[in-house]
Amino acid sequence: MIGINVNSKHHAFADMIVRGIKTIETRECMSLHPYIGKRVAIVETGKGKAKVLGSVTITGCEWVGNTIDFDAYADKHKVEKDSEYYISSKGKYLYFLADAKQYDGREFIVGKGIVARNVEEVTQ
Repeated sequence: MIGINVNSKHHAFADMIVRGIKTIETRECMSLHPYIGKRVAIVETGKGKAKVLGSVTITGCEWVGNTIDFDAYADKHKVEKDSEYYISSKGKYLYFLADAKQYDGREFIVGKGIVARNVEEVTQ
C-alpha cells in the first residue's frame, strides 16, 4: 500500500485525519493527484520515526487561489491562519478525504519518501 506523509510536528494533522476530523489535506502542489480515487495509508511524520496511523480514500481535489475560498473550508482542513500551512500567494490544492480508519495495534514496515512511501503491514 502507498502511504502519504502528513507532517504532524506542530499540529496533530495525521491523527485528525484518521479520526475523521480533518477531511481535507492541503498541499501547495499536485503531489497527491496520483492517489485520487485510491485508498492510502496515513503516515505521521515530524515526530520521530515515521509511523502509519490509519488509512483514507482520496476522493477528489479542488484548487483554491485566495484566502476567502480557503477559509470557507477551514472546518474541514483545520489549518489556522497563523499556521505555516496556511494558503500563500501560490494557492493551495485541497484533497478531499473519506472513509477514515484508525489503526490500533497494527504494525507496519515504513519505507522512505518525501511525499509518499511504501508501507507494508507486519503479519505474524
